[in-house]
Amino acid sequence: MSKLKHKLVLTEEDREMYAAERLDNFRWIAKVLASYSDVHLTEADRVPLQVCKDISEIGQFAEIVYSSMPIDKLLERYTSLSRPGFPLEGYDALFGSKPEASLTGDVAQLPACIFWRQSHRQIVVAICGTKAASQALQDVRVLKTKHPSKKGWVHTGFWNLYQGLEARLKSALRQALESHGGDVDEVVLTGHSMGGAVAYLLGIDLLSDSLTAASSTSTPTPGANLDPILLMGNEAGQRITLKLVTFGMPRAGDKELVDHFHSLVDQYQEKVGTQRFIEYSIRTYNDGVPALPPTGLGYRHFPKGPIYATGEHLYYIPHFEAESTLFHVDGGVEDEAPSRFPRGGHNYYGGRELERLLRRIDWLAKADMEKDDDQWEERYLSMAQKKT
Repeated sequence: MSKLKHKLVLTEEDREMYAAERLDNFRWIAKVLASYSDVHLTEADRVPLQVCKDISEIGQFAEIVYSSMPIDKLLERYTSLSRPGFPLEGYDALFGSKPEASLTGDVAQLPACIFWRQSHRQIVVAICGTKAASQALQDVRVLKTKHPSKKGWVHTGFWNLYQGLEARLKSALRQALESHGGDVDEVVLTGHSMGGAVAYLLGIDLLSDSLTAASSTSTPTPGANLDPILLMGNEAGQRITLKLVTFGMPRAGDKELVDHFHSLVDQYQEKVGTQRFIEYSIRTYNDGVPALPPTGLGYRHFPKGPIYATGEHLYYIPHFEAESTLFHVDGGVEDEAPSRFPRGGHNYYGGRELERLLRRIDWLAKADMEKDDDQWEERYLSMAQKKT
């Protein structure tokens, strides 16, 4: 495997964008820990355009959950806030989506939000990545804890964060499913960074609980868990699809736990159909987070077939290279960084700049949009002009 080498030519616009960065993009981690795989990706590995579009749309939910303002307030003003220069510019998938529940975990106050996306018949569970020092402290708790399944070990910090949200997530998801029951085709679990790891821990629980319910001969206690709901059909008599979509996700478990997850997926697909579980786990050029925690500490990635983002395209990674985080791409510009974001990094997914979204939302908060007067737009634009 070869170490990361890449010569960049930045435009003036690029330099301005990178000068405005305040969040860590973990390029230094990529430089220290990441190596290029010996396997080259080719055009034959390219992800179909419709799948790319679906992934990019779900990514918008994984990003908006970082918001420092109430998400329902933002979406109430979607038309105004999606104009050029405003926070939701380019976040078209949020149009018409309804926040069903905004949640805060008991551990490090980790945020999550559940959305009803009627246009796609989806319930989207978005779990926030690291946005506070208290959450970062959990990120570095890399000693492992025995998973309750007794089949492997899990990252202690990520498990703590999940446990702090678990009851609220399951309760709110149950309520959303009961509310929209027959109209739901998919339950989507998504998250960026640590949020993706927590989403997978939730996914393991939902798969395990559902399989337990499906094989049980006893009548479940009403409202006790999600089992009957995840396995029930929609109005067309079809099973609900469980979909995991993550971005820049770190490793969260050891090989035994990863194998357990794969076994649950196989059993679930055998019972309800191969198309009823889908996972897309994206890692992009120069993002060091997927290289953490190192495999030398016994950690492995959950996804069987992750996806690599570079240039303007996504590529399927062979399952036997699931631990690799950097790839050369043949049949195009050789291993180029994303053309819009030439340095790559942790906060650049789906053709969007996460930090720009958060910066604009902060300006909006300072402009007192929630005062609901007629001057908030003027205050926002004045602030944006000064800051840029």
